[in-house]
Amino acid sequence: MFQSLLWLLFIFAVSNADLLMLERGRGATLCNDVQCVFEKSGFLTDKNTLDKDVYRRHLRKWAEDHQGWSEAIERAITDCVDKELRQYLDYPCRAYDVFTCTGIAMLKKCPQSAWKC
Repeated sequence: MFQSLLWLLFIFAVSNADLLMLERGRGATLCNDVQCVFEKSGFLTDKNTLDKDVYRRHLRKWAEDHQGWSEAIERAITDCVDKELRQYLDYPCRAYDVFTCTGIAMLKKCPQSAWKC
């Protein structure tokens, strides 16, 4: 469980320079990486469309397998799946938008036990 949290924190540790490049459209690597994972996982019906039912099922299954995370997962579903959102980057990347939002929602509602090192 802690490894999952570390992975989320790693993604958010992207340098400001990388984000600036992404906003200018030159650094699409982060988008491509996340998009590849989403495509291989079946979370996208096409490049810009989230398969909400598949992603919702995946998140809820993950919560079943990780006790204490249900509140965080439901927050992610409410904030990131049920709403059409953008992470305020100029470069359009639906997978990145949903992935980033999910990580933020999960960090906001993560169980207290996950913060123990």
